[in-house]
Amino acid sequence: MNPLLILVDGHSLAYRSYFAYAKSKSGGLTTSTGVPTSICFGFVKALVEIINSQKPDSMAIAFDLRAPTFRHEADDNYKADRVETPEDFTIDIQNLYGLLTALNLPTITAVGFEADDVLGTLAGRASREGYRVKILSGDKDMFQLVSDRDLTSVLYLSSAYSQSGASVTEMNEQAVFDKMGVTAAQIIDYKALCGDKSDSIPGVRGIGDKTAVKLLNEFGDLQTIYDRVEEITGANGKKLVAGKDDAMHSQYLAKIITDVPLEVELEETKLTGFDFAQVQPILQTLELNRFSKDIEKLQEAFGGAAAPDPESINSPHEAIHEIVTPQGSIVTDDGGDDMWFFSAEDTDKFQLSKLSPIQPQIIDTEAKLKALITNLLQYTDPNRPVAWDTETTDLEPRNAELVGIGCCWGAEPDRMAYIPIRHEKGDNLALELVLTNLKPILESATYPKVLQNAKFDRLVFKNQGIDLQGVVFDTMLA
Repeated sequence: MNPLLILVDGHSLAYRSYFAYAKSKSGGLTTSTGVPTSICFGFVKALVEIINSQKPDSMAIAFDLRAPTFRHEADDNYKADRVETPEDFTIDIQNLYGLLTALNLPTITAVGFEADDVLGTLAGRASREGYRVKILSGDKDMFQLVSDRDLTSVLYLSSAYSQSGASVTEMNEQAVFDKMGVTAAQIIDYKALCGDKSDSIPGVRGIGDKTAVKLLNEFGDLQTIYDRVEEITGANGKKLVAGKDDAMHSQYLAKIITDVPLEVELEETKLTGFDFAQVQPILQTLELNRFSKDIEKLQEAFGGAAAPDPESINSPHEAIHEIVTPQGSIVTDDGGDDMWFFSAEDTDKFQLSKLSPIQPQIIDTEAKLKALITNLLQYTDPNRPVAWDTETTDLEPRNAELVGIGCCWGAEPDRMAYIPIRHEKGDNLALELVLTNLKPILESATYPKVLQNAKFDRLVFKNQGIDLQGVVFDTMLA
């Protein structure tokens, strides 16, 4: 039988877990110390159920990034009506990432694209290489990827996802048609016609889902509808003519991209062993001990236990895991109940670092600026973003003038630079020169960025005519 790859729509499952628990009458799940765990609990519960029932050979989990995508750049209103992410959601999902990493489950993102596009790309690759593909998601957008010929189906999470677990229905081509009234291949054009309020996709004004289904059943696809629009009489014909641009734009927004330039290979999604000693302390700290036995059993499905990390074998603390809390980050040891903010080793390193201050490279000539930009153009991996910071004359962004811009990159602590612009002492570079050279990087989502209080820096840059893009992480929102 063809090997099975299960692809997980990470944010879809996370949101369903959150609203099943965090928004329940009980007020959501937390540890005894107040750390929110609704997402971790629901996500792990669903994964255990799916792995036990489907017995996949491979698995990957795709997540959205905070950075805008090509759809946001094409339409300022795209997903503009989404509510702001709650603080407890952010804390919970950061801890989920750590747990998934300990389980050796690959989590995949792509700058400038959504999780849907990552899933569509992986599904296409896998089907071409002979895999069966099942996509776990509660998003009907995924139905466009369903193909009996390509052995690709969707494990559809019901909107009634509850604390009893994930209600999953496997959707093949017939199931999609039975539910939607159109084929999987027509889903994109269906959304182009009637839109999607949840994503702020407009569709054609006045064309609802029933009319969209009727038109597609009669004409087959959007292009044919417009090629023969003169045959559609009455109000619907007028609406279609008036809304043609919106229909084509909505079709562009609704289509899942299947050729995202991902650096991951399918072989990397194969379930491999994990070291339970790395997983157990996270479960204990998050007070998810009820899953310990289930996850231990998963080691067989994952190919057995992995060898411990060789760097931790002789360490006094064999596994140190950071857990995000409402108050900040804490770490927990390899299974004990004690928690501390820094290990003794970390404290020693910090004290030693104070004896050897690291100086940034000062970019005070145009040649140095050009060299810096050449270096920064290498950093396109969202897992290796460049950190940016602005120095200003005021804490109010509307009044703030740029004094300097700093950045750091790579794994080594001395990979940092500072561009002086408005200092009273030393050489400065002209503001216009700096912004002209940095603009292609700052305005491109191709170059992932980390900031502290990105909202402030975004406004500072906006005042200088720079539309900051590609922010994948804000330390103030972690």
